[in-house]
Amino acid sequence: MAGYVLKVQAQADIDSPYSLFGLGQVNNSSMNVRLKGMGGFANAMYGNGLINVVNPASYAKIDSLSFLFDAGFYLKSSTFSTSSLSEKANNASFDHVSMCFGLLPWWKMAFGVQPFTTSGYNILVDSYENGIGKTTTRFKGKGGLNRVFWGNAFKIGKHFAVGANAYYVFGDSQAETSLYFPDSAYYIGSRRSIDVMVRSFMFDYGLLFNTSVGDDMELGLGFTYTQKINLKGEQTLCIRSFEEDIDTEVEYTIDTIAYGVSESKTTLPQGFGIGISLQKGNDWALGADFNWSQWSQFARQGKTEDLQNSWKVSAGAEYTPKHTSISGYFSRVTYRFGGFYEHGFISLPGNDGLDHSINKVGATVGMSLPLPRTLSKVNLAVEAGQYGTREGGLIQERYAKVNFGISVFEHWFMKRKYK
Repeated sequence: MAGYVLKVQAQADIDSPYSLFGLGQVNNSSMNVRLKGMGGFANAMYGNGLINVVNPASYAKIDSLSFLFDAGFYLKSSTFSTSSLSEKANNASFDHVSMCFGLLPWWKMAFGVQPFTTSGYNILVDSYENGIGKTTTRFKGKGGLNRVFWGNAFKIGKHFAVGANAYYVFGDSQAETSLYFPDSAYYIGSRRSIDVMVRSFMFDYGLLFNTSVGDDMELGLGFTYTQKINLKGEQTLCIRSFEEDIDTEVEYTIDTIAYGVSESKTTLPQGFGIGISLQKGNDWALGADFNWSQWSQFARQGKTEDLQNSWKVSAGAEYTPKHTSISGYFSRVTYRFGGFYEHGFISLPGNDGLDHSINKVGATVGMSLPLPRTLSKVNLAVEAGQYGTREGGLIQERYAKVNFGISVFEHWFMKRKYK
């Protein structure tokens, strides 16, 4: 091989070229726009108007007479670049829907749905082989998994709460690897297509401790654990030879070399998180998280992939100037900021002969805008960050992401008195 050239073909539905690895881009961010504005820290965060799915024990802190509904979506703009090439991509998507309410003073329940993983990439790698000339390999994928959750939390005494989420995971993804020989009339192209459909369950758990530390302040400590699980489903494999114009993608199938349907099994790793928070009523809150996942144990069809364990630190804060203000609307607006750093599960060799971890770093700001004559709010969060690196000929993504959400807070279960 004389060398190679890597190209990213970005389109409106491109998520990230690194969604080629593992299950794709895993949505491990907070299922709440309020928390996204604070760097995503969530393990020890709780509140009467907050649905925090990251730590299911936090449901126990919601008022027994309340009904909460939360929904959100996002807009994202990205620029993918190497040392010599650059492409832009934009997408928008639904982010989450969740609701929570009390069954008993010590028992709270939550439901919701959220995209779990997404894949969207279209990568060309040009190589030059002696005696053959130019060869092009295209890696193309799309799809992803969603998960519906059912959560329960139980208050234990004055200071402790425990909780668990059960998820039903469903969806399908397609991955293609195609080989072209544009400089040779004696070789025909080949393509391997894998379509995986998943229908399975997964679980995570939470523990929360909180105590008063004086002057209306509360200290919170949180612990979360995600169970190692085998996602089961169905896999369809097809290998065929073809002729295609790589630019127009007009294809003529020549022969089907292999075709089969089999049971699919994907092993998702265990992980844990710890966090700390400090809150003073509705005035302010701050906190930090550490999360770790054992991605070295990720496997497909019983075979592990060359992934590494990942970890993430995040921190943030929020402040409301005067939540009881009657005349000053912006005094009742909550302002947020935060940041995070994630050591990713992908490590790739570059053309400089070194291995490079594909890491992510970002900063966030946000706010909650109260709606008139209600406890409900419109939430906004903006995240700007960088994912990957241009070192060694690899790909770097710089992005800006805007999250929109609404939190509905109603007292549905109050007994009204009539005279």
